[in-house]
Amino acid sequence: MIECLVNYFTDGNQRKFAKHLGITPQQLNNWIRRNTYNPELIYQKCTGVSAEWLLSGEGEMMEQDRHIGNPSTPFNSKNLLELCRQLVANYQQRDEVMVQLVSMVKVLE
Repeated sequence: MIECLVNYFTDGNQRKFAKHLGITPQQLNNWIRRNTYNPELIYQKCTGVSAEWLLSGEGEMMEQDRHIGNPSTPFNSKNLLELCRQLVANYQQRDEVMVQLVSMVKVLE
């Protein structure tokens, strides 16, 4: 997802994108390497990014892509909060599965 944002906002220039966000290039590299990021910062700094896409990876990356003719759709904090709750639930479920898989691998060793 970060690479898509870098390509969209700075034509693939990671250094420029890091500067745009107000973070160091090293921090951006860590995000890419760890597949993590600060969605709140990105949503704040990258005008038009879809909150749904940013939090779940689903839908279109840019709001105007989803709302042709009305790219200035107002931000809905209730929708963002619900998406955050869903994202947390998905991560908790993933973590539970990972614990089970680690236990299984240890048994097989």
